[in-house]
Amino acid sequence: MSAGSEFDVEDALRRVADIHAQVARSSFFRGYRAEIAVGQAILAFGTASVEWIYWAALDAQGHATIWLAVALACALASLVDLALRRRSLPRALTRLAALQLTPALAVGLALAPLLWDRAELLPGIWTMLFGVGLLSSAPYLPGHIRLLGLFYLAAGAVMAHAAGIGLSSPWPMGLTFCGGQLVAAAILREIQVSPAASQQQTSSPPNTSDD
Repeated sequence: MSAGSEFDVEDALRRVADIHAQVARSSFFRGYRAEIAVGQAILAFGTASVEWIYWAALDAQGHATIWLAVALACALASLVDLALRRRSLPRALTRLAALQLTPALAVGLALAPLLWDRAELLPGIWTMLFGVGLLSSAPYLPGHIRLLGLFYLAAGAVMAHAAGIGLSSPWPMGLTFCGGQLVAAAILREIQVSPAASQQQTSSPPNTSDD
């Protein structure tokens, strides 16, 4: 094989890889917005801060109730945002992405009354289930979301174990979701920006040179 034909094959493979990357980016679900994730991070940190002030007056059920309310508020904010932008989102992809999170969220709600006598375990279990939901959503989001899902799984396991042996504090839950949702915002920002970057690359003329 001549050097020229070898160069042609490498160039063709590179172009195929670029096209595949652009197609993958275009298939990401862009319904979740970075701004909502940042708001959720701020809410998580603020909740932990307020809990820390009144921690001596809270029991395990109170702690679980507060974070259940936070979770419902975050879910409601995401749902309202999706509803307001539903006309600009692909309906089929929106439905598929939502279905990935639904089972984990439903299990979390179902476990609350079953484990209410061991409510100290619920925040850790909910965190693990949220990680499962993120891992299920991985096909519709950038690959980094898998690492974030694993982070939530590991953090939830540590929280549940610590609560099981009597260690309690509002900060593990607050810092886990504050940090995790800030990372999620960075990931979501990446796919919000990537379509414009891809379009610029596609519209720019190819660089040709005569040897």
